Parts: sequence; structure tokens; C-alpha cells
Amino acid sequence: MTKSSELLTINGLDIELIRSRRKSLSLEVGRQGIKARAPLRMSKKMIIEFIHSKQRWLEKQNNNRPAPIKEKELTTGAEILFENSNLKLNILENHRGNIFIQDNEIHLPVLKSNRPLESTIKTKLISWYKKNALKTLEQRIAYYAPLMDVKRSTKQLVKVREYKRRWGSCDHLGSLSFNWRIIMAPSEVLDYVVIHELAHCHEFNHSKRFWNIVAQQMPDWKKKQDWLHLNGGLLYQF
Repeated sequence: MTKSSELLTINGLDIELIRSRRKSLSLEVGRQGIKARAPLRMSKKMIIEFIHSKQRWLEKQNNNRPAPIKEKELTTGAEILFENSNLKLNILENHRGNIFIQDNEIHLPVLKSNRPLESTIKTKLISWYKKNALKTLEQRIAYYAPLMDVKRSTKQLVKVREYKRRWGSCDHLGSLSFNWRIIMAPSEVLDYVVIHELAHCHEFNHSKRFWNIVAQQMPDWKKKQDWLHLNGGLLYQF
């Protein structure tokens, strides 16, 4: 077992306990509720004691947390994010062709099929987002890698993926993966995620040295990180 999840109710607060191969215990409060992340072998008693010690902080954060994001219906007129801009969606039913942006609208040609129309729309739209995200991320990696003395080879892949909570990852071979939804964020936030993952090519941890590498390229990286903590849920619109 590498990961498990269960729901705890402590002092009237619902808390999702997620166990994984991590080394420390942490709490986070976001749009989707309260989550406790703990090592696989940590006792539940220790976890509950830690949560009790953070009760006042949890109540304050929980009272101030933004409301959960309601998933958008992908119909004509819906506003969706792209590169930090709200663009209106225009569904062109019974049309062939590629998605394109014009007059602050995302025009999406779609043909009817045996699948539900909204499912077809969502699949095509996500494919378009992924294509644009990959192109932009590759450009930013090409820009920052030399500045950060990170040598890239053709074997070190760049991918976009569907992640539930992370924005990027770097494996031991130096291959990079990113959450395709980051293309919805401000460009400087996307740059922060790129810098963060490239820094892992030097330091495969979150040590002080790691953050110093990040700060060399982006001194105000904490503001970008805070933006993701506060607004990351907005990027999960569909």
C-alpha cells in the first residue's frame, strides 16, 4: 500500500486523512476542505493529538476558506480561464476544425457523435489546453534551463498530465511533468512552477539550498506559491 484515505470528524470538523510515503505530518485547508497528510506508519493517536493542537488555527482557516468551485457547464457563453484571462466559450455545433481564439472567445467546432455532446466538448477542450500548455512550458523550460545551469537531453521528457493537487514533478532522470491546468494561471505563476521543477534537477528535496536556487531566478517566489494556494482551485473549472 502506498496511499490510503479516510474521513475523520474531530471537534465538529471533517478532515480527510491521507496516508502516503511521506516523512512528516501536515495540515492544509483549501476550497475542497481540510486535509491531513501523514506517513503510512504514523499512529492515528499521534495524528489526532496533532490535529487537536492545531484546533484554533484550523477553525480560523476553515472559517476563511473560499467556497468550493462549482464545475462549469461547457455551453456557449460560459466563461473559462486561459492564460489568466476569462474567455467566453462559443460552441460551433456541426462544424469541423480546430479550436481557435477570436474576439476574446474560444471557438470550439464540434460534430455530433454517439457520445454525449458535453463529453465530446470537454475532451476536445482539454486536448487543446494540453497542447497549448505543453508548447508554453517547453518554451519556458528552454529559457530558464540555461540560466539555472540545467542541461537537458532529448531523453529527458516534458509531459502534461492530469493531476489532482500537484502542479509539477521531476523524476530522478530529470524528466518533467506538469499539470496542464497551469496554462490558466498568470504567466509569472507558470514560470514559478517551471523554476521550481528545474531546481529539483539540482536538489531533489525542499531544503534551504533548493529554495535559494529558486530565489536566484524569482526572488518573490513566495507570492507565486501563495497565489497557487489561494487560487489554484479556480483552475479546476471543468
